[in-house]
Order: sequence, then C-alpha cells, then structure tokens
Amino acid sequence: MTVPIGICSTAHVNAGVYAALLSKFSEVDLIGISEQTTDQARKRANAIGTSAMSHRELMQVAEGVVICSTTAAHDELIDLALQHNVTILLEKPIATSLAKAKSIQNRCDESDVVTGMAMPLRYSHPMRQLKERYEAGSIGELVAVSGVNRGRMPGGWFVNPELAGGGAIADHTDHIIDIVRWITGEEVQEVYAETDTRFYDIPVEDVNLLSMTLSNGASFFLDGSWSTPQKNSFWGDARVELVGTKSTLSADCFGYQYTHVKDTAHGKHNESIYWGADPNNALLRDFIMSIRGESAPATTLEDAVRTAAVIDAAYESVEQGEPVGVEY
Repeated sequence: MTVPIGICSTAHVNAGVYAALLSKFSEVDLIGISEQTTDQARKRANAIGTSAMSHRELMQVAEGVVICSTTAAHDELIDLALQHNVTILLEKPIATSLAKAKSIQNRCDESDVVTGMAMPLRYSHPMRQLKERYEAGSIGELVAVSGVNRGRMPGGWFVNPELAGGGAIADHTDHIIDIVRWITGEEVQEVYAETDTRFYDIPVEDVNLLSMTLSNGASFFLDGSWSTPQKNSFWGDARVELVGTKSTLSADCFGYQYTHVKDTAHGKHNESIYWGADPNNALLRDFIMSIRGESAPATTLEDAVRTAAVIDAAYESVEQGEPVGVEY
C-alpha cells in the first residue's frame, strides 16, 4: 500500500529535488504540491505530474508532508499539519529565531505528530564512516574540528532577513553544526563570528567564519559562506575534519565527482557530476518509514533547536564583536 505524501510549498530550492525523488518511489503516492493558492502550485505540479493544491487541501489528504516554505512560514504550516495529524519533514533552519524554534518544538512535543528535520548529511556514507572511526577511538582525544559548507548565493527570499532569519549564517550553519554534534556528542559552548557582504549587493551577509569552542574544550571552525561562484560546475561542498591526539580524519560528502566537458554545449561547458549515494534519497526513505511508524527521525526538533541556539549566538557575536556563550 502506497503512502500519500505531498510537498508543502516550493519556496525552498530543495523542493524540486524532493518532489523528483518521491515521484520515483514505488511505495509513495506523491499526491500533490501546495502553495497558498492552487494557481501558484500548478507550474511545479505539472512538471512532476501531480496535483496542484492549497496548503489546507494538501493537509486533508496527505499522511506526510515535506515543508519547503520560507523559514518565516514554518510556524503557520506546522500548525496546519498538527491540526490534521500529518507527519512532518521540515526544511532547515527550523525558525527565524531561537524563541520561535523553541515554540515550534513545544507545540510539536505536545502533539502525537512525528516531526523531523530535513538534514541529509546524517545519511552521507562518508560522514557515517567518519562517525564509526571516531567512536572507535581512531583519532584519540578530539583537539580541533574544521568544517566547510560553502555554496552559491541562492537569492530570492533567502536574502530577506525577515523571511530567512539572516543570510549565509542562517542558511549554511545548520548542516555542519548538526553533523559535528552527531559525530562527536559534543555541544557548542561559545561562538565568535565574523561576517561581511563581499560578493553580492544584498542586505545580508554572504561571508561568515565561526570560531567555536566545544564542550570538551576542542576548537571548531566553520566556513559557511555563499562563496561558490554562480557558474561553478558544482553547487558547493560539505566537509568535516577531526584532529585528534592520535590522528586526523576527514569526510567529504560530495567528493565522489567527475567532470563532464562539452565543447559543443550552449551555456554549461563544464559540469561536475556527483556519482555517490544520494543522502537525500536515504533521508526520504527514512521519512516514509517514520510515517508508517517504523522509525524515528534521525534529526529531531531538539537537535534543530540546539543548532538554532548556535546561530542565535553567532549573530549576537557579530553585533557585540566578541565571543558569546551559547544559551540552550
């Protein structure tokens, strides 16, 4: 028996990725794509071969929804899903502020609705291997961590602080913070953040460097800038390096690539093709299992709130010009 799943809003750049993957799963009935009105949803729905609906119409017929709206709209759409008892997979970040993130978590905790975050890096084979090696004690005591999650500047609502909660920090801090917490079991205690707007004429930061301290005293550095050129052959990167007293280990989520060169092409002449296992595919399969009650989300709302606390501290550090303790 197939599971009826819908895409709630196509505002996020990943909405099309999720819709394309779900449409290929034999155990899924991709029943619709929703926007505020059906007219807004029709173009994307027609491209995938599914129905265009309003958000309320989708909630009335779906057993699970992937919410891909602006971050500011999460509140409203989560409440709608809770009213209809629909399982939720939520795009990151959870909210535009720590206070709103905690409010969302509290409301979901009070309900019986299963809610998880769309954090595919926990399903990355290189990251899982890194976690196994770390837990086996291969690096000794953890001394330092470095991470990068650089990408193209997405434009649109992502550069509207009211809708996104910020700029590159809000957009590109989540994945690496979450994966480092998951691998090491340590929490971020303090953040010193430096930001700038160097590449684009936008009202938010496109460059950021976070210098953090973990709960075991290890240093943690993260570059989550929108520094990948728009015409680069691949969208960006996601890498983590762990430095220990015995050895250093690293993982590159999207390192399995080859370059395709076409001298007769119009537009793109060089294209980087990722040939590794797609973590989004595993994320969505786990979501299907959570709808059926066969598994729990890998990344919980509590995880999301803890990441939101780090983001909140990073922006506070920028304002104060000094390190800030993370208040969970």
